[in-house]
Amino acid sequence: MPVAQFRTADLPAGDRFDAWHEMTSSALISTVVTTDSVDDFVATVSVLDLGAAQLSTVSYPPLRAARTDRLIRRSDPDLYYVSLPLHGRLEAHHVGRDADVDVDHFVVIDTARPGVVVNRESVKHLIIQVPRAELPIKPSMLSAAVGRPLPIGKGLGSLMVSVAQHLMSSTNVYQPADERRLSSLVVDLVAAVLASHLDEDGAARDAGQRLLQRRIIDFIERRLADQDLSPSVVAAAHNISVRYLHLLFQDQGLTVAGWIRERRLARCRRDLRDPTLAGRSVHAIGARWGYPDATAFSRAFKQAFGIPPGDYRRQHVGAEECADGQGTCAQRQ
Repeated sequence: MPVAQFRTADLPAGDRFDAWHEMTSSALISTVVTTDSVDDFVATVSVLDLGAAQLSTVSYPPLRAARTDRLIRRSDPDLYYVSLPLHGRLEAHHVGRDADVDVDHFVVIDTARPGVVVNRESVKHLIIQVPRAELPIKPSMLSAAVGRPLPIGKGLGSLMVSVAQHLMSSTNVYQPADERRLSSLVVDLVAAVLASHLDEDGAARDAGQRLLQRRIIDFIERRLADQDLSPSVVAAAHNISVRYLHLLFQDQGLTVAGWIRERRLARCRRDLRDPTLAGRSVHAIGARWGYPDATAFSRAFKQAFGIPPGDYRRQHVGAEECADGQGTCAQRQ
């Protein structure tokens, strides 16, 4: 998992500001930037993309960065920014609030809302980007924390900073396969820190339920090939009742069994259209994802997607490439 790094010092002085502005608008967020250092702009950016979450460290001279309504209408990544100064101070003017943020505090920025961030001295800060959809706290509840200077403290906040800095400096010890777990770790830490700054009962309960739901979904995803996977197995693995498990899944619009079935069929559909798996029979693909009975698999697949799995494969891979190379995909269901 490489960290992407950019230094304006590697460019001619006259090109530095424009190159930095273009790079940060793409990798971070689009803003209108003004500074007195245009002629010799010395700045650095390091970005670690973990998929759902992104970590960055940014350093630059005094400037003013405005997130305008026009930029939001043009492109909104639908993110929350958690910005933590490592050196210097930031002034955030956002959602009608003014926050003076030093190295002992952080501020949450909603990219869907306009605002201005100013630093009157050179600054280096850590940014944690989390998609709104990934953060397990309702936006209506989180709005109380946006745009305020929030203390890092010595507990969860300090842990969040330490983990983020460790990941930025130690990516060589992790593999690409670790990306999803590390992203979940970062999102969970951000959620826990923010919940600690909100109404303890409501926010903590809401965050706790959503974090549990995320863990359950991850558990299901990793065990879709297990034919014995069922709501009772999932509930037992998380020390909760089946009734409570079903309550957690109410907002998904599916029962737990329905969620398992949908995810299994999605994996089957993915494999059926993968030309590198053309040598594997349709029956084997169904069995791989929890459908050992070929007839039951064909029925479930057709009900979900309106076409038998063998026909679906021929549409997307081609009969001449399937199974034994004789165009017999349909017969090998």
